[in-house]
Amino acid sequence: MDLFRNILRFPAIVMALLTLMCACDFGEDEPELPSEPTEPVGRSVLVYMVANNSLGSSSVPGADERGYDRADLKEMVAGAKSGALGNNRLIVYHHAWLSEPRLIEITAAGERVIKVYDTEDSSVSAARMNCVISDFKATAPADSYGLVLWSHASGWLETGINEDTEGAGRLKSFGVDRSKEMNVTTLARVLDGKGFDYVYFDCCHMAGVEVAYQLRNVTGMMAGSVSELPSPGMPYDRTLPYLMADNADLTGAASTTFAYYNTLKDEFYRTCTISVISMEAIDELADAVGELCDLHPELRAGYEGQRFVKNNCRYYDLLHYLGGLAENGGGDEFEQAYSRCEAAIRKAVVYEAATPYLWEGDITEVKIDTHCGLSTYIKRSADDGDRYGYDRLDWWQDVMSRMWGEYGPEQ
Repeated sequence: MDLFRNILRFPAIVMALLTLMCACDFGEDEPELPSEPTEPVGRSVLVYMVANNSLGSSSVPGADERGYDRADLKEMVAGAKSGALGNNRLIVYHHAWLSEPRLIEITAAGERVIKVYDTEDSSVSAARMNCVISDFKATAPADSYGLVLWSHASGWLETGINEDTEGAGRLKSFGVDRSKEMNVTTLARVLDGKGFDYVYFDCCHMAGVEVAYQLRNVTGMMAGSVSELPSPGMPYDRTLPYLMADNADLTGAASTTFAYYNTLKDEFYRTCTISVISMEAIDELADAVGELCDLHPELRAGYEGQRFVKNNCRYYDLLHYLGGLAENGGGDEFEQAYSRCEAAIRKAVVYEAATPYLWEGDITEVKIDTHCGLSTYIKRSADDGDRYGYDRLDWWQDVMSRMWGEYGPEQ
């Protein structure tokens, strides 16, 4: 099968908080961070690029070197040459395949190396991400900060590095560094207080309500995909003007990415879902869904849902699922609760778009009949969630657990 399809930005993401202190070792001859702060710019953006995985090791069609990370870096330099950065600064933490991670700045002249890190800490550990963010801010102080997370990803799944001393087992979500991944619960703790006004996920499955709710207090806006994202990811030469602006336009970046894929002539490659979420509206959404859960609705037998993966699906359309709960409950009370949920989703999701199919014509083809911009996991029995760490998420504990009370299904 074509490599474009095979190297999806799929399994993995996030970590648990190890420490807010960072310990970074650099090569003796590598350049050092500025001894004195430079003059702040309007916006600095950090692209946290974890490519020590198949995205970094694979051949890219039409490219003269391996790695989708290298291709995206070239797009960034091209964007810088065209003036996309304005007077602002673009910094990339780049962990290439089997290489030492580097902190680099993208300029119209190319890449400027700022630091080289050792590999004692994984790039998907809390310690390393904390350290990189600290270095990023010391290098490129600004009035506002944006964050792009680039790697494989698997949304809410809590199966990555367990850095929670109160937890147990191998908790996954953003980023793959070889076989290691970072949990979304960890990501939330790392980003807390860091001052990023947006987080753009250039990876698979991160536009889940579970992810958004976990990150609701650490950023103002979030962009991502409910489905698999093709390996080339975001076309940075086209989206940087929106991401780098003093008043960043995530809808502009998301709609540009969608248009890039939606206009491809080959139906197989015409595959994309994308959405932009306002975190200010997430608590209101949680309240609305919680009120529906308080009615203890049950799905009708045989409910399928709008899935975003053909097999072993953990990502379903949130609004379609809530509609299934309310429909089977019946009565005005359920209809009114559903209407409040629908209104809350429309308020939280400020932009959404989806192609008619994912991977049309392939054995993994999925028809998209409905796409509200947020996915969710459907827990179908009392213990259906322990394997994936779902019950550790804030969305479960604060919202969905209310459906599984004394009168909830299969207790």
